[in-house]
Amino acid sequence: MIISDYKQGDVFSNQDLMDTFNVSNAGGMRRSLVNNCLVLINKSDSVYQDRWENDVIYYTGMGLQGDQSIHVAQNKTLANSRSNGIQILFFNSTKVNEYIYIGEVELVDEPFYEIQTDTQGKQRRVVIFPLKLK
Repeated sequence: MIISDYKQGDVFSNQDLMDTFNVSNAGGMRRSLVNNCLVLINKSDSVYQDRWENDVIYYTGMGLQGDQSIHVAQNKTLANSRSNGIQILFFNSTKVNEYIYIGEVELVDEPFYEIQTDTQGKQRRVVIFPLKLK
């Protein structure tokens, strides 16, 4: 996989993501051990409150219900991305089965916790990852 083959604005289907990057078929954080990459998806209709402030993407970690932890699953992978050598690929999705490639991103500050609402409408702690385009 050569990420430079992909350009900002390229459109992928869910099957394209799976085939191209060797990731699972669901989730907002999809890791490929084969390609040493982490696909991040920002969905406009999600419970997650991802946001852009200036040129920083504040991306919410994984876990739909209850408090999130920075020490598990892909939250840990992303938190350690400055030392684990993984490529982080960012996509926006505003339509069903349409994922627009935004670009490769990197963690630019320490992750932190904030309060958001989960899928049950309950307040919980989530991990926020400050990311920027590379």
